[in-house]
Amino acid sequence: MTVAPLPVLVPDAAGAADDLLAALRSRGLPTDHSPFVELRAQRDGDLRAALAALAAGEVDRLVVTSPRAAEVLGEGGDLIVPAGTAVAVTDAATDAALAAAGVPEARVLDREETDPGFAAALSPTAGERLLLVGSTATPPALRPALEAAGARVTLVLAVRVRTVGLDPQLVRDLRRPAYGALVLRSTLLADLAGHLGIHRDIRVVAADDAVAATAEARGLVVHAVAGSTGAEELATAVLSALGTRIVHD
Repeated sequence: MTVAPLPVLVPDAAGAADDLLAALRSRGLPTDHSPFVELRAQRDGDLRAALAALAAGEVDRLVVTSPRAAEVLGEGGDLIVPAGTAVAVTDAATDAALAAAGVPEARVLDREETDPGFAAALSPTAGERLLLVGSTATPPALRPALEAAGARVTLVLAVRVRTVGLDPQLVRDLRRPAYGALVLRSTLLADLAGHLGIHRDIRVVAADDAVAATAEARGLVVHAVAGSTGAEELATAVLSALGTRIVHD
């Protein structure tokens, strides 16, 4: 008799998990999407001023750090990136969202803004005018790190990240355990998960070393590190971590 695997819990915000859920399901894994956070667009005066400067050619490089931030940029219809402006994004999903907003051919860094190596990956040059479009989860140390390398940074928060109240049954299920694996795509999610008393039999899969370090600092046992925030890489890591859990009688 085959024992079916327990569901894989994906705690990404609504609208940010579709690619990962599809990748997991394509591998025959049952899934449960229960967001730990929500993403709210923030189109304020700072963003409008930054977009005007971008359109006027006053930005050397645009950096976008999440799919939702890319969507917010395109929502007002005022996103204009001059031909001479370089563009970088954190991952393939953000690249796709920015392309949908009319900005193709961005450089994909394949890491998130909370990654300690993110500033180094950007390799800013002295005097470079850098527009960084992020969220309220952007680490405070990121802008100083870029400025220390000589960049002139304008940081705009286009997305507000807020924690959500979790269903008590979800918390109980994490402690039983009723899930086979938990996928942590960011350090924020790892931090939140670390306060839930997650059962040690649940396979915890981290996107990268920074996420794994945060999870382990909160007492979680990390069973696999994908090395990427990409959906395919994460799904492959989940399948590997669950390999010893799918048994046959």
